[in-house]
Amino acid sequence: MIFYHGSPIGGLTELTPFLSEHDNPYVYFATNPIVALLYAAKPVPKPFSFYPFGFDTNGNVIYSEYFENAFYHLYKGKTGYLYECFDVKDLTQPTHINCAYTCANAVTVDSVTKIPDLYLYYKQQEAKGLFRVKPIKEISSQELHLAYAALSEYIKKYRLKSTPQHPMSVFIKTHFPNVWQQEES
Repeated sequence: MIFYHGSPIGGLTELTPFLSEHDNPYVYFATNPIVALLYAAKPVPKPFSFYPFGFDTNGNVIYSEYFENAFYHLYKGKTGYLYECFDVKDLTQPTHINCAYTCANAVTVDSVTKIPDLYLYYKQQEAKGLFRVKPIKEISSQELHLAYAALSEYIKKYRLKSTPQHPMSVFIKTHFPNVWQQEES
């Protein structure tokens, strides 16, 4: 089986574990290259995460735009690298995403593909029916409420109001000003 890893960094011959939002150092993999490449763009710094995607009934990836033109804004012009690894041992699934795996050990890269513009790559996948961007106007109020609650939790947990210049603070203030304003200092 092929395990894919998406990264904004090229030239890697080995993937090494790094600290993640799951509190342990891991190398992240997906058995779906479309999912793996979503992680080749880093919209927010670690330990934060912002990858609002899910799957339709056929297993195709759907990216939810929680702000206007989010996918274009976060992926257009970004270069990504799709690493392929064939011999990956000791895999776990702490994310509970059906095609996502982690490994706590370094893994040798078997091959890599450079994607010069992730947005254009995803537009090609969309044309094939394998990927879809769900614009904000199609997102239910319940889904938006859950997304905003998660951002609100970041603000509280990491006391972002006290560090308004932190990259995550700037991200929330820029794209979710209503969430930022709701939270008290």
